[in-house]
Amino acid sequence: MKKQLSFFKKPDSVLNFYSEYGYHIEYGVISDDVCDEIQLLAHQLACAKSGNFAPVMMPHRENEQFLHYMKNPQITAIMSALLAGNIAGLQSQFFFMKPGTRGFTPHQDNHFVQARHGAFASAWLALEDTCQENGGLVVYPGTHKMGTLPVVETNLKSLSAQDPNAYRTEVSLPVEVNPIHVSVPKGAVLFIHGDVVHASNTNASKDRWRHVLLNTYILQGEAFRPGRDAKRVEISL
Repeated sequence: MKKQLSFFKKPDSVLNFYSEYGYHIEYGVISDDVCDEIQLLAHQLACAKSGNFAPVMMPHRENEQFLHYMKNPQITAIMSALLAGNIAGLQSQFFFMKPGTRGFTPHQDNHFVQARHGAFASAWLALEDTCQENGGLVVYPGTHKMGTLPVVETNLKSLSAQDPNAYRTEVSLPVEVNPIHVSVPKGAVLFIHGDVVHASNTNASKDRWRHVLLNTYILQGEAFRPGRDAKRVEISL
């Protein structure tokens, strides 16, 4: 696969890669100016103003401007193709990931949503350059083909600057899979199959944050778990 493979130039190649490995990176989706705009908007959220900087679940409920980014036509066009149908938005989440923040343990996003296999996926928008040092993602290619996997308790203590579900459990892989560290540059979007196992590194940098806007999508009319805290509902795009 070529590093700069684009859905809008080679859609069949992207669909084949996603089907085989469970993810796709689309480069240059969002301009630097808009990335900066989203960061500024996030720092006006109550969590940021309090100095906590924990991930914000459903920031669009606090500021509807976040819905504008969920409805980005390039992102929704790619997502519709990956899910092979008409889609709805399902969830938004903003990650500040300040230096020192522990990353997520290996997990499947669909563990929380419980949608039909292949009907749900995530779009992970990097608002600045992300890499292993500042908390970039780790993907276990091809694991989406294994379906929903069991999880085990980690006994790790939750920290205030991270999602309470970040490392409470981790996926138990039936076979050894070599993970890859995914570097996603500013303005690029990592599309993640709902069942592909992935994790994130701890932000070990001294002064680099890892601002990311995550939006998730589902095929219209599909069943899903609303969630006690998330209270997910279909969002018209």
